[in-house]
Amino acid sequence: MKALVVDDQEINREILQILLEEFGDVAVAASGREAVDLFAAALAEGSPFDLVCMDISMPVMNGHEAMQQIRLLETDKTSHRATAFMVTASSDPEDMFSALTQAECDDYLPKPVIRRTFVELLQKHNLI
Repeated sequence: MKALVVDDQEINREILQILLEEFGDVAVAASGREAVDLFAAALAEGSPFDLVCMDISMPVMNGHEAMQQIRLLETDKTSHRATAFMVTASSDPEDMFSALTQAECDDYLPKPVIRRTFVELLQKHNLI
């Protein structure tokens, strides 16, 4: 599995990176803009990401906007579709609804991330 972890907080990136390294290669981005650029580069190289873990609240480009751009890149360049988890501390039902509909995420993972819950999501989506 090849995963992209996107969060503006370093500690959150590190936690997800450590959890995912056991299952494959992990790239990290500190912003939505950086994530879109990394995703586009991986598509161009023919080595797309299988999983995107995206934080909602980030400066410049939030997680919803970044995922919308990522989904457009997939539509334009490939038939491959990455599994996407919106990872957030927000408990707002509107955020969850937007993540699943507007940002076309596959699941919603609350922070703090619990390893068992995260592994279950990976299994549910046939990533491991």
